[in-house]
Amino acid sequence: MAFPKHVSALLLFQVVVCNLGALQFGYHLSELNAPEQYISCAIKYNDYFGTNALVDCIPMDANKVGLINSIFSVGGFISATFAGRAADRFGRKGLTMMNCVGFILGPVVMSVATNFPLFMLGRFIAGLGAGSSLIVTPMYLNEISPPAMAGLIGAMCQEFVNIGILSAQVMGIFLSSFMGWRVIVSLGGILGFINLLLISLCVESPKWLTLRNRVHDARVSLIKLRALKDGYATAEEFAEIDLLIESWKEKPENVKSIVDSGSSSDSTYSKVMDDDDSVAQMSPVEVVHEIGHANDSLSLIVSAEEGSNSSASTLLPVESETPHDFHKITYKEFLVSPKYRRPMIAVIGILTAQQLCGINTMIFYGVTILSTLFPNGAVLVNVLISTLNCLVNLAIAPLVDRVGRRPLLLISIGGMCVSSFLLAFGILNRVTVLSGIAATIFVAFFSVGLGPIPFLIIPELTEASSVGVAQSVGFTCNWISTFFIGYLFPIINQAIGGYVFFILSGIALFYFLLTLKFVPETKGKKTFQEVWGHEVEEVE
Repeated sequence: MAFPKHVSALLLFQVVVCNLGALQFGYHLSELNAPEQYISCAIKYNDYFGTNALVDCIPMDANKVGLINSIFSVGGFISATFAGRAADRFGRKGLTMMNCVGFILGPVVMSVATNFPLFMLGRFIAGLGAGSSLIVTPMYLNEISPPAMAGLIGAMCQEFVNIGILSAQVMGIFLSSFMGWRVIVSLGGILGFINLLLISLCVESPKWLTLRNRVHDARVSLIKLRALKDGYATAEEFAEIDLLIESWKEKPENVKSIVDSGSSSDSTYSKVMDDDDSVAQMSPVEVVHEIGHANDSLSLIVSAEEGSNSSASTLLPVESETPHDFHKITYKEFLVSPKYRRPMIAVIGILTAQQLCGINTMIFYGVTILSTLFPNGAVLVNVLISTLNCLVNLAIAPLVDRVGRRPLLLISIGGMCVSSFLLAFGILNRVTVLSGIAATIFVAFFSVGLGPIPFLIIPELTEASSVGVAQSVGFTCNWISTFFIGYLFPIINQAIGGYVFFILSGIALFYFLLTLKFVPETKGKKTFQEVWGHEVEEVE
């Protein structure tokens, strides 16, 4: 099967596998929505003989239901705090494999839980996997993507979150019962096991390998990820690989630590580097030769004429690549340094807006909200809204690289502001049609920008040495926001009813103005200096 230029079957496979973490996040986020009343014993059931022998539930009041939903965010918050540094230390692939442990163990605990503390523990463990996954998945996708497709591939992270949410809600239609809710929570463990098996077939991030001084392994990963096989690649394509690797290297700056080199995840193609024969000095053409000898399926250039090889090598002079020093940005530096002030405001602003504009009111409590409007069809309406969410996100994905990040964010936040206002008006005045339409466009506008863009924009707003820290700071704030929405919404909704959506409308208006002032466009800009321009130069 032929793929577009720079798109290989391995790249497509890896995009899907990497996004399984995002899918599991979405699944666990919404898995309790439909069967909540069965899990919490809110629905009374008597069998034919008048007993409760078939009732399998865990007694919970409204406060405990809020805690069960929120504890998932606590686990996510804790792992997100450390995930950025863990991704820098263990690699994107290594951390993704570690996340699968939480995705497997959490559902196992939930599926066998017979009391509130044990069930809450399972949610917490699943949250640990989800929080870390939301840090490393966008980072991983960004670093394996061809530059021209970074927006499209990055948007797939939110699409898989939406697919996970929709999957949980579809399961809720068929399995929301005293006998079926344990099947819903246990399915997450199966997804985690599949994820663990498939991620072992993926290559490590070439950018991470470059920052670890493993330039040869980075070239191997890029050659395997791009469509540079089953034919002759051009000198320009090899030059593009070298230029990309060169752009990832950090310039020495107040060196605090030297990045050590370790064994490659693709050890088949690794060589021991010594002073006289450094693998890092191999040109991409020579790397392809080595891959061709190690793996017959990668026959690129192997059968080419010797003259063309020497010609390509002549066109691609490679400088001696001695191990370079890499300054790691600390949390304190990122939070207090004037250089990172505007990127920090932009990152925290976008990541908190994603939650505080209110999308999780629908994901956590959509059935409860809609049941007042559609008493007999709330679950089905919620599934239809989630389906629309997936379709809108899929339609928007190609526009991220065409229209840009900033315009889509502004459209998204502005639309959620207006639809929240209309939803509040519809609920308070019992205008069912208006409320239904408002709820639908509320979710649709989220998918336009606030859904996909936060996952891909952080690496674009920050320089390479601060991406891990920025991801952790941003998603830590994101998880704190998720906790407050998950825990406080049912309490506030019970106290003031539909007026809560007026509050959410005001919050969205605030974030619209913040985005307008502090978030720059990143489309087509490859470096930190290009994105921030004179604002960075003034503080350096």
